[in-house]
Amino acid sequence: MTISAYTRHLAVTGTRAFLPADYKSTVTPEYLSYAKWQFVHNVLGSASGVLATQAMLYAMGLGSGALPLSAAINWVIKDGFGQLGGVVYATMVGQKFDSDPKHLRFWSGVWLQTATWLEMLTPLFPHMFLVIGSVANIGKNISWLAMSATKASINKTFCLKENLGDLTAKHGSQSTAAGLIGTAFGVLIGATMDISVYTLILGFVPISIASLWGNYKSLLYAITPTLNVERAQLMLKDAIVHNADGNLVFNAALLKTPRQVSTMERFMRKSSHVEPCGLRPGIVVSRQIDRLDRDLRWHRNSKDAQECISHMISNAFKPTASGVREKYYYIGYLSQPTANTASSGNLYLWFDRRAGNMDTLLGFYHAIVLQELFSTCTACSGLQGANPAANSDLESKAQQFVECTADVFYDSVVQQGWDVTTMHFSKRSQYVEVETIYATAAQQ
Repeated sequence: MTISAYTRHLAVTGTRAFLPADYKSTVTPEYLSYAKWQFVHNVLGSASGVLATQAMLYAMGLGSGALPLSAAINWVIKDGFGQLGGVVYATMVGQKFDSDPKHLRFWSGVWLQTATWLEMLTPLFPHMFLVIGSVANIGKNISWLAMSATKASINKTFCLKENLGDLTAKHGSQSTAAGLIGTAFGVLIGATMDISVYTLILGFVPISIASLWGNYKSLLYAITPTLNVERAQLMLKDAIVHNADGNLVFNAALLKTPRQVSTMERFMRKSSHVEPCGLRPGIVVSRQIDRLDRDLRWHRNSKDAQECISHMISNAFKPTASGVREKYYYIGYLSQPTANTASSGNLYLWFDRRAGNMDTLLGFYHAIVLQELFSTCTACSGLQGANPAANSDLESKAQQFVECTADVFYDSVVQQGWDVTTMHFSKRSQYVEVETIYATAAQQ
């Protein structure tokens, strides 16, 4: 066999081992870039792990003789604490693995490197080995759990056909190969350095930073087709605007696709509400009623502020007018400024326990429509509302606009490729019952 033929044979074998079958037609174009940077992230992550393990063994005195029994017990205990921390974390995060997979995947890399950093410091504080090792192991278990939980959500976005199993298997092969290469790389670095904590840290720092960079770069190519607050806001950006005549219009052609939104999404931070800016009010989803006063920074303890909250609640949860299609979401408005960059307040959006996916999507759409109307209204802010009649007029216009465009909007969202079978605007446990709302408000 010639060298060129042997090279082609290795390439074919490597493709079969590490890439999904017929990958050119079964996965999205972004998949190869994602896999490449994840490979870099995993290689360097494994290398940094080798150096951290070497540092921990050094702290336990492995270089001075046989490993004592107490050191072995400490090692087992720290692993136990780490596993317990992973269980607690999974309980606390829950559905966020599905709503914000890129956010949690990015921070899983940060947690892993932070935990590894702690392990690197154990030789400097050998008397605190159990404490530092336990905290580090909790961080590692949280990271591994987050990586595992978000893997399916992210891998699914690359599938063009029903080949999630094949893609997941190849992802496992890539991770294994990256781990082996990274381990060998870490061993090589450790073997060529003097055994001291300072030289190990010197080798660890650039590897750790490069690993985080690889994780970040890979997630730029991951596309999330489900909607949460940030993605829905970006999807609707520029699609609801005032035309030259000053009339509000919905332009379905400007509704953004999941691929377009993925390039704009700031996944490094979590965004659960829309910030107010200028005359444009913020949008806060599923705010607890008994915490509304915390949003009124300048009038938190004033009687006027409490009266405004009570008025807002009664207006937001008033019965649906006769002849109007019943909706399972509620929107209220507090006009008091809540941020230094805003002269307006917040729109508050709640979902009824009976709300379905379409109701939650239309509820957020309705809030965005109101936000756009408020952005051109100079008479809708202040402690009491400079002109309550103007607020009422905007609410009426928004209601009519949503009723006229709801079906077109929903169909356009589906046509743009968004997954409308699952919504992530709020936890289901935060959906409300009107009777409970009035009871809570009455206690304030």
